[in-house]
Amino acid sequence: MINVWAKDGAREEVVRRKLLTDKNFKLSSLQVNPLYKPEFDKLEALAAKKLNELDKSVLWSRRFQKEDFTQKFVIPGIVYVLGLVFILHYGLKYRIYIQYIKHGRSSELADRLGIDLDDVESYPESVYEEYVKKKKEVALLEIKEEKIKKVETQFHKYAEKRVASLAQ
Repeated sequence: MINVWAKDGAREEVVRRKLLTDKNFKLSSLQVNPLYKPEFDKLEALAAKKLNELDKSVLWSRRFQKEDFTQKFVIPGIVYVLGLVFILHYGLKYRIYIQYIKHGRSSELADRLGIDLDDVESYPESVYEEYVKKKKEVALLEIKEEKIKKVETQFHKYAEKRVASLAQ
């Protein structure tokens, strides 16, 4: 039920809410109601004005309006472009650093972006952690190679002594 004692602004809000929520609500039912006749006329005039503007417009139509354009194209487009720039800027730099650290590859893109791959202090934190891991890995491999060479030389000395003792 619509309150008879409601103020004019409240009546307009009731009519707008009814239009949005109730599919069966028709503005023509308000034409005969003396309390809502002014609101009906006002809303009808606004709707007619808006529809005339949309019919005359080259860009907009009754189905595709300015609000749809901003909400469904402009705002998502801006978010998409910002996301793409963020991914390319940070993700690409991260990838270039990682390729240089893991495989020793330096690309022309690093030169274009002005990235100094030899400057360890300019590495981002996550890349610096990878750099430290790689340095530890290289150090462990060098220690392993040294131990292998040491064991190999000891084996050769032992084998020479053994062959010499067998020959005697």
